[in-house]
Amino acid sequence: MSERHRPEAATADPTADGLLEESLEVLYEDAPCGYLSTTLDGLIVKVNRTFLSWTGYGREEIVDTRRLWELFPAGDRIFYQTHYAPLLAMQGAVREIALELVRADGSLLPVIVNASVQRDAEGRPRLVRTTLIDASERREYERELVRARALAESRSRVSLAMAHVTEGVLLVAPDGEVEVMNAAAFTLLDVDEHVLGRPVEEALPGWGEIVGRIPVGPPDRPPAPASLPLARADRELWVAAAGVDSGEGIVYTLRDLSAERRLDEIRDDIVAIASHEFRTPLAGAFGAAKTLLALDDRLDADTRRQLLETVVEQTERLTKIVDDLLVTSSLDAGVFRVEQSVFDAAGVVGRAVAAVGDARRAEMRLEWEVAPGLAVRGDPARTEQALATVIDNAVVYSPEDTPVRVTAEVRRGHARFTVVDQGRGIPPEERERVFEKFYRGDPNQLHGGGGTGLGLYIAREVISRMNGRIEITSSGTGTSVAVELPLA
Repeated sequence: MSERHRPEAATADPTADGLLEESLEVLYEDAPCGYLSTTLDGLIVKVNRTFLSWTGYGREEIVDTRRLWELFPAGDRIFYQTHYAPLLAMQGAVREIALELVRADGSLLPVIVNASVQRDAEGRPRLVRTTLIDASERREYERELVRARALAESRSRVSLAMAHVTEGVLLVAPDGEVEVMNAAAFTLLDVDEHVLGRPVEEALPGWGEIVGRIPVGPPDRPPAPASLPLARADRELWVAAAGVDSGEGIVYTLRDLSAERRLDEIRDDIVAIASHEFRTPLAGAFGAAKTLLALDDRLDADTRRQLLETVVEQTERLTKIVDDLLVTSSLDAGVFRVEQSVFDAAGVVGRAVAAVGDARRAEMRLEWEVAPGLAVRGDPARTEQALATVIDNAVVYSPEDTPVRVTAEVRRGHARFTVVDQGRGIPPEERERVFEKFYRGDPNQLHGGGGTGLGLYIAREVISRMNGRIEITSSGTGTSVAVELPLA
């Protein structure tokens, strides 16, 4: 075989050039860890090159000159004297002790220390051999873990706080995607986690219509929020919205104003009632009384009686309005009370029918029938008031030539009072609204109903406090209102 084709023996066999023939001294001096030997009182008597390169000391600066504990900072010196040395003396060894060395330039080197006591042939302690491992990267890793844990805990606390913030918080990234939403925002906007990561105008219906009107400012000067309507499929939602440009997206805060808007509407309703419902009967009573006062001696008996009846009727109307307002106030304040007793359904229905018949002059239109012996548990006066309200509405909102029928019977284990009219009916979208405060199905009084819009609200609240309920069914013509109360 020619020289050109012979394999290179030196490359194939590292023993050929003595690479594996290292002396113990070389292994000691250039080990990947620091070695040193000390006397029992800590005087350094031997040290390897690795230790010297780590610390920057010359061999002559520490061998037979310095004690090991003198290379530690103050805190570690105390630990050496109170824990390290006693533990080494008792056990003959220490393992995995984290300390720091003071380098020649004054900087600190984190190390992991292992040490063992060497004994002579008679078992007497003679020397301490110490191994030190550079823990700089390990210490940095531990610090990074601590920082990461602190950051995670901080984010967890922020997340917990955000979860309990009553205002909706929404972070929209610079690319227009929804990045973060808190629980209040999910609830307020009626969406779930699926909106995250999607374009905001696609994820939140109606957002595109208001985003241009939401004020946005820098973090140090957050703007005052704007009141804006946000389109919802099933309701009107008003929000107070403002944004802060964080540099990594815009943080929007949203507060539900629907209740406040409703309160404003109620205030407007109260003003409207005060300006109309009070003024009309007051004007009638005042006019009749003034006429009586000015022309009393020139009026015939019939005219005088008619004027007096006007005063009484309008005063009763005013009293009814004031009573409704006072009852509503006590219901809202939670101080309204009902008296529970057993009463005869026929008596309550008869009195309610008579009261409406007299007030509306509709005796001939009212038909009623009560199952014999029907005993009910509840407040008879409040039940009569609720039934009178329902019957009165039936009379007002149905043609004058059609009857209103009132019945009471046992149905599904309850006493069921039913009022049926042949009127124009109630649209489906209004059947729950008729029980709202100040809501009137005929706000323009085209049917001559008038009233405060509190009657059915009071009726339902009163019946519910007697463990009963009211329900409405209505077709194109005619409405049926059922009042259920517990049987005695």
